[in-house]
Amino acid sequence: MGPEHTPAGTALPHDAATEAPATPRLLQLLSLAEDAPELAAVAPYLTDSDPVVRRTAVTVPTETVPPGTGPALAATLVDADAGVREAAAGSLRELGETLPAEGALRDGLAFALSVDDPVVRAAALDVLRALRLGDAELFKGSLSDSSITVRIEAVRALVSVDATDEVARAAGDPSREVRVTIARALGTGVSGRLGDTPPTGSWPTRARAVLTELVADPDALVRAAAYEALATTGCPAPLDAVAVAAPGSDIAPFAPDRTN
Repeated sequence: MGPEHTPAGTALPHDAATEAPATPRLLQLLSLAEDAPELAAVAPYLTDSDPVVRRTAVTVPTETVPPGTGPALAATLVDADAGVREAAAGSLRELGETLPAEGALRDGLAFALSVDDPVVRAAALDVLRALRLGDAELFKGSLSDSSITVRIEAVRALVSVDATDEVARAAGDPSREVRVTIARALGTGVSGRLGDTPPTGSWPTRARAVLTELVADPDALVRAAAYEALATTGCPAPLDAVAVAAPGSDIAPFAPDRTN
C-alpha cells in the first residue's frame, strides 16, 4: 500500500507527502490513528527513530485527547528534530484549554521554557497561561528572552496573573510589538477598572501607570494601542485630558473603520 492509500482523516507530514514514500512504520501509525487509540498505543511512535513518524505521532492524540495527552506532548517539545518540536507545539496550542490542568503538564511546559527553540518556548508560555498553570515567578524570566515572540507571550501570561511590577518593567522593552501587546493585554485584563479609585499599589493603579507611560511612547503605534486600551479600561484624569489632546495620528491606527 503506497502513501496515496493512507487512511482518511490523517494527513502525512509535508516531508513524507512530498519528499519520500511513506515507510511501513508510518503507515502502521496512520492505520492505528483510524481506531482512536489510547495513548499507550501511540507512545512507541513518539520516540521512533524516524522523525517523520514522530512528527505524525504528535498529531494523533489531538483527535480524541486520551488521558495523558498533555504531558506526552509536552515531553516531545524537547525532541532533537525541529519539525517534531513544531508539531508538538502546534498540537498543544490547538488543544489549549481542553487539556486537564495537571501537574505533570505544568512540569513539562515549565521545562520547555529552557529549550533552545523560540517556537517551543512561546507555545509553552501560551499553554501555561491558558490553563492557568503558571505564576509571575515562572513567567517573568521570559521577559528577557532573545525572541520577540516569546516576550510577547510572556507579557500576555504576566497580565493574566496581574503581575504588576513585571508588566511595568516590560513597558520599556525595545520591541514595538511587545509594547503594543502590553497595551492591548491591559485593555482586556483591566477592562472597566481604571475609572474606579483603587488603593495605591493595586493592579489597576499600576496598570494606569503603565498606560500613562505608553501614551507617551516615541512610537505612534504603541501610543495608538495605549489609547485603544483606555477606551476599554476607562480613562481617568489626567489621562482623559491627554487623550483629548492627542493628535489624530495617534488614535487612527487602531480606531474602528466608520466609513461604511
